Amino acid sequence: MLPDWPRAWGGPAAQAVLRQANTDFQVEELFEFLPSGDGEFDWLLVEKSGDSTEFVARALAKQLGLPARAVGYSGLKDRHALTRQWYCLHRPGKAALNWSTLLGDNWRVVKGVRHRQKLRRGSHRGNRFVLILNEVVGDRPLLNERLSALTAGFPNYFGEQRFGIDGGNIAACRQWFEQGGQPARFEKGLYLSSARSWLFNQVLAQRVFSGTWDKALDGEVLALRDSGSVFSEPLSDEIVARVASGDLHPTGPLFGAPAKISVAGEVAALEQQQCNAEPVLCAGLAKHGLKMERRALRVLPKELSWEWLDAKCLRLEFALPRGCFATALVRELVTY
Repeated sequence: MLPDWPRAWGGPAAQAVLRQANTDFQVEELFEFLPSGDGEFDWLLVEKSGDSTEFVARALAKQLGLPARAVGYSGLKDRHALTRQWYCLHRPGKAALNWSTLLGDNWRVVKGVRHRQKLRRGSHRGNRFVLILNEVVGDRPLLNERLSALTAGFPNYFGEQRFGIDGGNIAACRQWFEQGGQPARFEKGLYLSSARSWLFNQVLAQRVFSGTWDKALDGEVLALRDSGSVFSEPLSDEIVARVASGDLHPTGPLFGAPAKISVAGEVAALEQQQCNAEPVLCAGLAKHGLKMERRALRVLPKELSWEWLDAKCLRLEFALPRGCFATALVRELVTY
């Protein structure tokens, strides 16, 4: 079972059903650019519900007689949701695709356009979410207060879906690191990602418990808001003010071999405690070639709005940077 990692804004204000249907959890990718309309890459905007991102990629390749490597996408989207995301097909020297014939049982192509560049992993800037919480039972005034508080940010936990059923990916990763062997390529990537996410959440939980998840400490590595860039600078009144304003975020570790930019002082001691508590996972990540990276401890939702559709049905809409989990926002509001 996964821990009930501490919440920043107090206990849940209510109980709710998060996914009564896939349409209650809607996700759409956000990009900073639009396809150019020419080039040798066909970009397809696909709406899906009930199929994984990779399943649709394979289905597109099969229908078009392309090798699997010719179909790409920016990010993985939840199977149990209604999602819209772009796929990229490399068809050099061929006419623009007649995408209207492409269709699956659980997906359809909404739009097709040519572009000069390949769609690469992680190229979208974020995702827009529309969530419907059903059967909401609890303290409605407190829930409204909590929603207002979330505009100031919430802990950037990895969602429970990252860890498999009952956290099974973590147990499988520990077994792999301890006993050796070689998992299949897909499982290997899944286990490594789950282990890093687990360790990050554990560090973030300590910061939430101590009330420092949204404050700069001595020795911090800081992230520029929405850019992904990180830097280290001595703690100063200016840094404290920029973190308080949301311009900078404190960061936590995505464990691996040491990197050029590293934490020091109070933060280093805190993170070393977690590494000492999980030596198998930390050593295994470094052994298998992962480098230390940083992830913001806090995320600020954009354009957060909400509407009560009836006495027990709450509609949420917001946008989050790439890699942030909508469920981390929801768990600050309700249990589900």
